[in-house]
Amino acid sequence: MNAAQVLRIWGPLALLVLVGPLFSADKEDGWIVLFNGKDLTGWKLKSDKYTVTKLVDAEGKEIKGAKKAKLDQKDTVVDAKNKPIEGAKIAMIEKKDVAVDAEGKPIPGAKIIKTGGRDAIVGADGKELKDARAVTETLPNPTGGWKVQDGTLSCGNGPKGSDLFTEQKFDDFQLHVEFLATSNSGVYLQGRYEIQVDNSFGAKPKIEEVEGKKVEVLSKQQCGALYGRIATSKNMAKPPTEWQTFDVTFRAPRGDKGKVTKNAHVVLVWNGEKVIDADIPNGTSLDPGPILLQGDHGKVTFRNIKIKPLSKN
Repeated sequence: MNAAQVLRIWGPLALLVLVGPLFSADKEDGWIVLFNGKDLTGWKLKSDKYTVTKLVDAEGKEIKGAKKAKLDQKDTVVDAKNKPIEGAKIAMIEKKDVAVDAEGKPIPGAKIIKTGGRDAIVGADGKELKDARAVTETLPNPTGGWKVQDGTLSCGNGPKGSDLFTEQKFDDFQLHVEFLATSNSGVYLQGRYEIQVDNSFGAKPKIEEVEGKKVEVLSKQQCGALYGRIATSKNMAKPPTEWQTFDVTFRAPRGDKGKVTKNAHVVLVWNGEKVIDADIPNGTSLDPGPILLQGDHGKVTFRNIKIKPLSKN
């Protein structure tokens, strides 16, 4: 379906006009299938190239096992804030290096760290390679590490990951995504607000003090969280080998004459349980945005991705 076509929603006077490149659409309820299960039609890569740094010898041949390192560093005694302790020395006590004062007594809280030195390239044996150098290359990466197979879409397949986003942009919508949380990824609403995808099966909340009371709090970085902003009320994670679902209702920020009057709002139903229903802190961009899948971390698999644009009342 192209931009000249429209999707009719069955019901009196119900007509939804979609602008921009479209994806395949269901016949009922106004849902648009974002991933067709066959290819990446309707999606774009954040970057179709990647940069790699190689360590080579004087003739430009890559040196296997070589790595960058710091040489000629010295041991320095510092305090808990990493400030050097004047007059401190390092002594061998019970076959261990220990920070001591001028009288040879161990200094409580002191530690020994490496400081200074110079950058170098060393071989697998740790010895410096005098003529070695680092070279940077930009290489083509047409798939961005994404792979379509058996109706699924997976990232983390190399050679280098890249985020994947829809050509079409959205304001208010409902979104349905199914995934296998075998590693780290994310589903970005409007390309801005990340719902974390990760293996959080069995993750326990931490005890924190909130308004003078000790309460259990889930991490804002684990699966289902609006990353770094809102934690889920429950951990609904399944084992990483089982399919999971995110059902999102997103209301874009509201504004008047370019000024935000109301922040964005998100409702997340994770595996059938509502775990977030809140305004998004700093969710203030008035421009529509794409759905983005994070692909530059580990391997995660998606399927059955669809969206239903909503009227912006």
